[in-house]
Amino acid sequence: MKPIPLIASLILGLSALSHAGGAAAAPIVLSTLPSWNGTDSIGEFGAAGFSAWGQFFRAPTGVNRMLDFTFVLSDAIQGSDATPVPVTFQAYLVPYDISARRITGPALYTSAPVTVPLTDGLQFVPYTFDMDVEVAAASGYMMFLFANNYDVRIPLDSRLRLATAGESLPVGAYNFVLDADASLDTVLAAQWFSLAGPDLAFSATFDNRPTDVPEPGTLALLAGAGLAGGWMRRRRA
Repeated sequence: MKPIPLIASLILGLSALSHAGGAAAAPIVLSTLPSWNGTDSIGEFGAAGFSAWGQFFRAPTGVNRMLDFTFVLSDAIQGSDATPVPVTFQAYLVPYDISARRITGPALYTSAPVTVPLTDGLQFVPYTFDMDVEVAAASGYMMFLFANNYDVRIPLDSRLRLATAGESLPVGAYNFVLDADASLDTVLAAQWFSLAGPDLAFSATFDNRPTDVPEPGTLALLAGAGLAGGWMRRRRA
């Protein structure tokens, strides 16, 4: 019967390790939203405008996961047709070479399509995109929006504006592809154009999570192996 306390200790120890590993540090937020005055914006983005707008940044020191990002958008210009088409876009997070101004790998995150309602006048609304992806501290990334129906033409078109902040990050800027009618494939391969000055109004949330703690499934396997070993020792006794 001696193995029983040892097995219990193993299970309790692994459980404690799991809970300790799950206790993440307080999130780190990179944000220019507090400096937005509620009206400043840039555009146009969408049909008959630029097909993509983005914001690049360096991941903060001491983080290894990105949890979300937020942009603030408004419907802005509508075509003269009786039934203009609202902009539908998707949000992306990609690795980004800040010096070369190019995307350097596949998308780390892609949102579901989002359709921005047509409005009378500017009505800015925050759009937040939740994720849980691995990032490397101090590395370059870009979050951008791509208008899926960018090829809609006047007079059916509609276009958006993105809120701009009253400050600029030490390493960061809003940017776009010089070819206003760029397809998604072109956006992913082309060189982007960056403008000095205020950033987009945005926020991005990060945290730092231990990566060497066994997953719950691994803990279950270890505990099961311990129980099996105890049972075999009792049989031999």
